[in-house]
Amino acid sequence: MHARLLWPAVRNLAIGTILAGACGTARAALVDAIEYYYAALDHYFVTASSDEINKLDTGFFVGWQRTGLSFKVAEPGTGDPGSAAVCRFYGLPAAGLDSHFYSASQAECAAVLQKFAGAWMLEANDVFEVFLPDFTTGQCPANSIPIYRAWNGRADSNHRYTTDPTVQLAMIALGYFPEGYGSPSMPVAMCSPTTSAPAVPVCAPTASDPAPYIGTVDTLLSHCTGNPTSYAWTGCSSTGSQCKATASVPGVQTYTVVASNANGTSVPASVNVKWQLPPPPPICKQIVVTANSDLPVVGARALLTASCDTTFPTSFHWTGCQSASAMCYASASVAGVQTYSVSATNIGGTGAPAYVNINWQASPAPPPGFCSQFASFLYSDYGWNANAIASRDFPDDPGFAWNGVWVVKLSVPGDATTGTMPGNITVFEFGGPPTFREMTISRTPCDFRPVDPTGNNGPLLDDTGIDPSRGFVVGASSGTNVGLPPGSDYFINVRNWDPQGTYFTCDPAVGRCNAEVYVTLPH
Repeated sequence: MHARLLWPAVRNLAIGTILAGACGTARAALVDAIEYYYAALDHYFVTASSDEINKLDTGFFVGWQRTGLSFKVAEPGTGDPGSAAVCRFYGLPAAGLDSHFYSASQAECAAVLQKFAGAWMLEANDVFEVFLPDFTTGQCPANSIPIYRAWNGRADSNHRYTTDPTVQLAMIALGYFPEGYGSPSMPVAMCSPTTSAPAVPVCAPTASDPAPYIGTVDTLLSHCTGNPTSYAWTGCSSTGSQCKATASVPGVQTYTVVASNANGTSVPASVNVKWQLPPPPPICKQIVVTANSDLPVVGARALLTASCDTTFPTSFHWTGCQSASAMCYASASVAGVQTYSVSATNIGGTGAPAYVNINWQASPAPPPGFCSQFASFLYSDYGWNANAIASRDFPDDPGFAWNGVWVVKLSVPGDATTGTMPGNITVFEFGGPPTFREMTISRTPCDFRPVDPTGNNGPLLDDTGIDPSRGFVVGASSGTNVGLPPGSDYFINVRNWDPQGTYFTCDPAVGRCNAEVYVTLPH
């Protein structure tokens, strides 16, 4: 037994098919698993060991107090046929932990051993015995009630186990993550055996979506103890544990459930659902074009990326190329101007489309600016956009090659204003190891000359590092923020290069070290 009692975060483990607890009557000789709380750490702990309970109650383990909650378990080796032994792990302090974790799933116990062998030590395969719920529905066997598990999601990693659905809902409201089987909003981790027939049900209904749009269907879930045999809903029509609700007008609607078993009927329990008007249709403002040249060549491909507002598009509709997503790959067999468009749809409808013209070239045009000095260049016509774009989204070789340059054209419209907050341009690593990079903002593509504040003979600014980043404003420079006058084009130039050591920072064997450019516009 360790002086500090904590549990690790073991989440989203791949759970294989294992033997579920069979329905049966648990033996009468059950014991209480007592819950404790450590206020200074904001941690919960549960144990059925009489020795541990005595030491916790007498202050041998300082700081722990009973919460007044407990649930029934069978002692090791005494569970009814079909019950599951609960394993216990200890998080090793050498791994930055001092924590305990319990699971009734043999597969989860094995996964902890396999995936976290250097961090979690198996203390026992059978500290007490319970039942497992149905892996699909979360339903507990007869004569058992759900044990809910909630994880705090913090670096200090603590779980709480409870058979009280109202306690579980309170923990979720505090930001804890529910874990287990069945309903995503109220999954069941284990099942506590009971010594007799279940008591009158206690219900705590939830909604799959607490704020759905009118005209959609929202699933209401009862979450009742006592293994109810019948349900009655008010506000929607169902005689089962779930109810499908809908609404035609916005506002708060209350739904109530009453559950019954052989011992009686539950107190009515309610859940409020705030129905909302659908969002407006999404508006696509522009299409970003990325290719291995500034003017795409016949026979090559160009990546078209839709830049739409934040009203949650669910589908996209392209003309000129085929795709159902926000990205579409275009090509041409003959030279000339080709027009492409995209519109987006959500539950509120389809918004106005964005258009772009691509002037396909019969043969490669001369590289712009200083791009002829580099092995290759990737070119994105970004426009005036508050968004992120990744070089990995354009897979065609050479793409953003290890020794190439990525040029992102930023066009400041004539009516752009600076606002009260400056904009920002940052280059992040995308899908690879951290890579040291050089970034410049210039009036010239592929410009890595020494900085010239006027912009006439060099970049307006440069920055280097793993995540180079600089602020900017519209108009005259202000403090450390470079000024970009409206009605002009500028180029964000990025290369995998250390100017101090004068060497490429991307391994040639890798071929390309992809980046993401993120632009926040002044506002």
